[in-house]
Amino acid sequence: MEKHKNRILCMGSINMDLTMFMERMPAPAETVATDNFATFPGGKSGNQAVAAARLGGDVGFFGKLGDDLFSKELLAAMQEDGVDISNILIEPGETAGVAMIRIDAEGINSISFTPGANALITPEDVKEYEALFEQYDFLLVTAEIPAETLFAAVRMAKSKGMTVVMDPAPVPKKPIPGDIPPLIDFIKPNEIEAGQLAGMKVTGDASAQECMKVLRGMGFHNPLITLGKDGCLAWTGEEMQKFLPPRVEAIDTTAAGDVFLGAFTAALSNGKGIAEAVEFASVASAISTTVKGAQTSIPKCEQVEAFMEQERKR
Repeated sequence: MEKHKNRILCMGSINMDLTMFMERMPAPAETVATDNFATFPGGKSGNQAVAAARLGGDVGFFGKLGDDLFSKELLAAMQEDGVDISNILIEPGETAGVAMIRIDAEGINSISFTPGANALITPEDVKEYEALFEQYDFLLVTAEIPAETLFAAVRMAKSKGMTVVMDPAPVPKKPIPGDIPPLIDFIKPNEIEAGQLAGMKVTGDASAQECMKVLRGMGFHNPLITLGKDGCLAWTGEEMQKFLPPRVEAIDTTAAGDVFLGAFTAALSNGKGIAEAVEFASVASAISTTVKGAQTSIPKCEQVEAFMEQERKR
């Protein structure tokens, strides 16, 4: 009989990414022509859900979409990746979230975003769907939904004994209520978001370590501060540990952080320890930067395991 897998409930934004690759970013009031345009399913939470599903997790989604064409495409794409979409609520007359993404020759991106129906999920919806939280073991949530809904979901998840994994992007404008940090088992800011949460600038290893202490002082149990190509500084339960990513030829960093967190949560749900889960997530994230697009770049479990096997042989 197959071993029961801990189930992951994702909450946050699902968007359509409208993407152009270009030599360099336009300066204000400047037009830069390019020869390409593509639409990719995206949104931080959509990406994380697909990453967790492709990388061994049993995943469902709770959120809102509209009844426009993009919403229908996004639902179909998630379902194809094995994500349970039966609890994605449809708001008639509304649209999916849309992100406009420009990527330069270095693979660095610049994004503008409108949340569409993602912004319409409320604390009342969380209350109404209380029973849903009893069916899952992990809540993987991003801050691309209204802050009050985010906090209601975290409180609900913890009241049901779930493990809470949070991506604090974008960092809420108002201070996070004092009861929230201790309810979050894992928080994964990048260096900019970590600095915003801690009220300091993160510019290298020393300041990242200082920031880690501040975040733990705020009540966050196990912060994971991602540092782009410099890897990840993680609290592994007992200590601070720096994880370096494998070297790859990056062409598009879109969704690398989402792939990291989806992979990390999937690994935890399959019984891996924190350090092991971070290593798995680092490899999955690095592989994703070698392919264009958000969800199109997410590797499968076999690819990550094969890559790790190769690295071990070196």
